[in-house]
Amino acid sequence: MKKLFLTLIIVLSSTLLFSQNWILEWYKSGNTTFLSNEITKKVNQGYLPVGIEVAPDPNGQVVSLYVLYINDQTLGITAWYLNTYSSDIALENGINAMGKEDFVPKEIGCYDGTYYVLFLKFKNTATAWTIQNAVYSNQGLSSTINKYNALGYVPFGYTLVRGKLSLLFVEIQLNSTMAWNVQVYNGLTEMKNGITNKYNQGWSPWALLIDGNEYVIMYLTD
Repeated sequence: MKKLFLTLIIVLSSTLLFSQNWILEWYKSGNTTFLSNEITKKVNQGYLPVGIEVAPDPNGQVVSLYVLYINDQTLGITAWYLNTYSSDIALENGINAMGKEDFVPKEIGCYDGTYYVLFLKFKNTATAWTIQNAVYSNQGLSSTINKYNALGYVPFGYTLVRGKLSLLFVEIQLNSTMAWNVQVYNGLTEMKNGITNKYNQGWSPWALLIDGNEYVIMYLTD
């Protein structure tokens, strides 16, 4: 399992969006030690990391990690871990190794050949995981998610790898029966308003994908 650590002279973070129920944090760093410490601070405040995305900052100068948090203790999440891998083989081996410790990949971010993986541990044990390519469209997402839902898999996250959309599925029994929904927002303000509206309708943000100025949010609900 090969880890890649980026050393930055200046390390900053900022809260892009905030509500009582969810937070989107922007960490201007790719250093996993720093990121793990920052995520721990939010977990100690009662928030749980459920989505990540890695990208250049708006000025394209440093690698940044975006982390989506929710304040929801009903999903049975008991622990988390963040790691990086520098190849497809290292990614697969790393996920399998973490699986032996009952950690499952929640979401994967990829930038410049490096995979950032957010792992979660649940009260219930996962029995399988798979990464599947999908057409980057509403129909492509719906078709792939519906197919694996029917096979007993829960959609956990998605990422763009070399311009192709990959979906992460985990076979696990969560604490409630869930339906899913995906919404695309143009810019941060539209996303903030969209998440707030969906939350008020009973949908919880579950995964994050950033493609330029587009913010693709996956939601789950009972």
